Amino acid sequence: MNSKILINASDPDECRIAKVTDSKLEEFYIDSASREITRGNIYKGIVSRVEPSLQAAFIDYGAERHGFLQINEIHHDYFHDTQSGERSIKNVIKNGQELLVQITKDPEAKKGAMLTTFISLPSRNLVLMPGNNSRGISRKIESEKERNRLKELLDKIKIPDGFGTIIRTAGQTASKTLLSRDIRYLLRLWKNINIRALNEKAPSLLFKERILAVRSIRDYFTPEVSEILIDNSAIHHEVKEFMHIISPKHKKIVKRYNSAKPIFSKYQLEKQIASVFKNRVELKSGGTIVLDRAEALVAVDVNSGKGTRHGSIEQTAFQTNIEAAEEIVRQLKLRDLGGLIVIDFIDMKDSKHKAAVEKAIKTHLKEDKARTKVGRISGFGLMEMSRQRLRPSIEYGTYEPCKYCDGKGVTPSPETLGLGFLRKLSLALLKDGVESAKGIVPTDVANYLLNKKRREIMDLEARRSIDIKIVGDDKLKPGESRIVYDNEKG
Repeated sequence: MNSKILINASDPDECRIAKVTDSKLEEFYIDSASREITRGNIYKGIVSRVEPSLQAAFIDYGAERHGFLQINEIHHDYFHDTQSGERSIKNVIKNGQELLVQITKDPEAKKGAMLTTFISLPSRNLVLMPGNNSRGISRKIESEKERNRLKELLDKIKIPDGFGTIIRTAGQTASKTLLSRDIRYLLRLWKNINIRALNEKAPSLLFKERILAVRSIRDYFTPEVSEILIDNSAIHHEVKEFMHIISPKHKKIVKRYNSAKPIFSKYQLEKQIASVFKNRVELKSGGTIVLDRAEALVAVDVNSGKGTRHGSIEQTAFQTNIEAAEEIVRQLKLRDLGGLIVIDFIDMKDSKHKAAVEKAIKTHLKEDKARTKVGRISGFGLMEMSRQRLRPSIEYGTYEPCKYCDGKGVTPSPETLGLGFLRKLSLALLKDGVESAKGIVPTDVANYLLNKKRREIMDLEARRSIDIKIVGDDKLKPGESRIVYDNEKG
């Protein structure tokens, strides 16, 4: 497989990163000036409110909304001693107490950031965990022989007490020299964070994660990547320097893209990227998958569509579901959809077919860095799974709720709005002393009232002895209206 990482940062307000394998978009990340990614940042915060009913606390770390810290994310070093020994959060920490916190989940919609006091500092090959003595190896490294080799290396490396480590997937095949270098770098970084924590007044930022381009290379670069192309000279220099640190032999694959044609257009990615923002995805067989994100879950529906070339309904359903399984996993990664996910596959009667589709989902998920849990296909053809969200969804910061429908996707019809306005007008005109009134509504609602409800308006005028005028205003959103009383009896 021929993989490339393309970094489009020609506009200072936006950085887009795509990982492409054989001309197919496999991973996509976007960072814009309108949305700041704070996951991984470390702050000196203050406990602003303790909520015993939630067994959590709200932490002021300097953001617009306070962060949310659950009791199981509080390191025992911060615990207050209690005579009863009770571990209720109201006895563990106090209002006004200062803590070092790290963001584990960015704020989204009306929710504040999720925080932890269990700090983790990542490098290319491993993660250092201050205040923790555990040693571990990524579950993605499946070879028992390689796991044993890495365990032996960790035992030989001198790591100070009170520091835990986890070797990352990228650390597979790493040498003792590489791991030792990463540990020394992270220990220096932690020392600098502690010095800042002593000198800074809370709330304050102590450590900021690297820019998206460097962070993506650190977390997602693999030996299969043959080329890294960047269309911004400053970021090209920074990535090249970083590559020299983490993998000097791969420094030569970091190249500056100088063509006049935009980099994503050159590799025909714009159409593929545009499809990431659509809820309907076409399959090669003619079928479709539809992804709908709700507050509580992500619903995925598989449809056979035009894909009916197989001999039987069962075979058509099976082949479409197998094809959909790969594309669903790809879309979950591209959009970084997390939480509870329910997939409605096309009904299959053969238990072997169901098992094959379940296996296909699990096989494709092995390439996903996020933690996942997958259930069985139920009698209703539904599969439940959960997926860890690694970053804010792709729509966060690039899309905003529709100002006309408030994100619902539908607006009331002119008829519904017109009838509602008539009721509102009838009630408003009960006011004493009104001689005339002007109703200002959206233009399509005004057209409905004047063409379809003129008799009702005339009846209202006669009953109230009032002159009523209906005016359309293109600037009003659906549901907005005003009633202006032109004059009143003295």
